[in-house]
Amino acid sequence: MADDIIIGSGAHRYSFRRNWAKLPRWWGFGADSVERRPPQTAVQGAVAANGDVYVLARAEHPVLVFDADGNFITSWGEGRFSPFVHGLTIDAKGHVWITDSGTHTVVEHTPDGQVLRTLGIKDYPAPTLYGFPFNMPTGVAFAADGSFYISDGYGNRRVHHFRANGKIIRSWGGPGTGPGEFSIVHYVGLDAKGQVYICDRENQRIQIFSPRGKFLAEWKEFDMPSDIAFGRESIVVGGRDGLSIWTPDRQPIIRFAADEPHKGALNIHGVWLDADENIYLAQFDRTVSKLTRVTGRTKSKKASS
Repeated sequence: MADDIIIGSGAHRYSFRRNWAKLPRWWGFGADSVERRPPQTAVQGAVAANGDVYVLARAEHPVLVFDADGNFITSWGEGRFSPFVHGLTIDAKGHVWITDSGTHTVVEHTPDGQVLRTLGIKDYPAPTLYGFPFNMPTGVAFAADGSFYISDGYGNRRVHHFRANGKIIRSWGGPGTGPGEFSIVHYVGLDAKGQVYICDRENQRIQIFSPRGKFLAEWKEFDMPSDIAFGRESIVVGGRDGLSIWTPDRQPIIRFAADEPHKGALNIHGVWLDADENIYLAQFDRTVSKLTRVTGRTKSKKASS
């Protein structure tokens, strides 16, 4: 295996390992044909409290589990999800939530894949004109009180806030380009204050709301922002324009272009962090990569052409 490439500077230097996940022979993060629609790829992931890394893929083996070094542990969910499965989140109990845009459902699982409950009616999309859950939902984010937000998504262009018991509290949004309106509600994330960040991807922005859905700010620094993750003192955003890291008050720290360290290396669909704030990337070219924080003095290495 070739040496990892060191990218970044200062306190934000990373060892970039492309194809970090070591899949069993003949397995992949999607079909061989890139002409399949929706695109077959790894889409999102999360890290469990024990350090296991969960990756969701539009593939024969949709939920794959690895250790921190990328060694394969297990898989589950075969035959259970649609070709347009979209989001994976792990809650404080360690339960794995899968958001399936193709079946219009959000499903809570045990860590080994046993179904605990299903929100939404499988294969029954809610009518788009009324905004009820769900019409092609995309992701889930959890608040400190156990309530959760669901981005809904490709069909509804809305955000729903639920109590921990699954009872809906409120919804907001609708199609459009103004404040509180969305083109595609691609993913949802919460910061330490409980503020709700929505990747309004086709509107080329992230919108920020109070926990009750009040519009707070529009953040337009991106080209198709796909996903967002929160560190202890940073915000990480991935999209078509690459990877960027920001302070909690949204000041820039560092950017990595989509073609850094080589062409197409950072065209990102999903981004998530582990406890050490190493960065994992699910990429459109059916690749999962890892950026490991570097400490000490190490010279940067350039990719070979």
